[in-house]
Amino acid sequence: MKRILLTALLLSACAPAAVQTAGVQTAGTDLAAPTIIQASFSGDGVIWTEGGRVTLARFPGFQKVSVRVPAGATAVGWQSVNRVNTPWVALAGLGLIVTADARPVSVQVGRTVALSAALVYRQDGSAVGYDGGPASTRLLGTPEAVVTGGDGLEYALQGGKLYRLGSGGQVLLSGAAQPFLYAIVSGAATANAPTVVTLDGRYTLTGTALERRDVAGVLLASVPHPAGLLGQVGSLIVTVQPGGILRFFGPELRELQP
Repeated sequence: MKRILLTALLLSACAPAAVQTAGVQTAGTDLAAPTIIQASFSGDGVIWTEGGRVTLARFPGFQKVSVRVPAGATAVGWQSVNRVNTPWVALAGLGLIVTADARPVSVQVGRTVALSAALVYRQDGSAVGYDGGPASTRLLGTPEAVVTGGDGLEYALQGGKLYRLGSGGQVLLSGAAQPFLYAIVSGAATANAPTVVTLDGRYTLTGTALERRDVAGVLLASVPHPAGLLGQVGSLIVTVQPGGILRFFGPELRELQP
């Protein structure tokens, strides 16, 4: 499988979450943890790819729409500009990114492996804007996951190391990073399982349960849940499981219908 780029988690209803490809989300976004799904969340919904196929479910109805693309998808993500979120799909084999819209816009960018809320990352670690324009941000080598942090800066996971990226190069923040990357108010952090942080707590999919903890790590609630990906969409915690199964939870982890 491809890993999750859970191209990073949402800190607010307007900010796209990382795809945890380890993420991504974190992405995901997932490349770090084995899975066939890569997903990315924003205040406008969730987009995910499974087996190269892409599905988009927009807030508030979350009706699933199959996104037709000319080749297998390699990454998905939400671009965020002035509180407007646009879903994109990367087609590395064609060197393109395309919007997940009825009349898609395509941009030639090269072999894309990861998408953050601000930039498109290529296989060699270089980055471009969503318009294809050059960016000074880059990583030396292929990123496993990327996310735009809560501080507006770029972060990447590579080889068990967490980096902050910028025009001055890459800064090593941790040499023992965990496989899932997610955004926090002060930047980004990593965890051993898909994680999202909101004003209501820290939410984690352990593989057997969806847990909510407070800032001190105290368990506040837990519900049975199989492995998958998660992110914040508006006030909801939304999860995606293999087969495109969506589930929705309020901040206190009461399961809801959209």
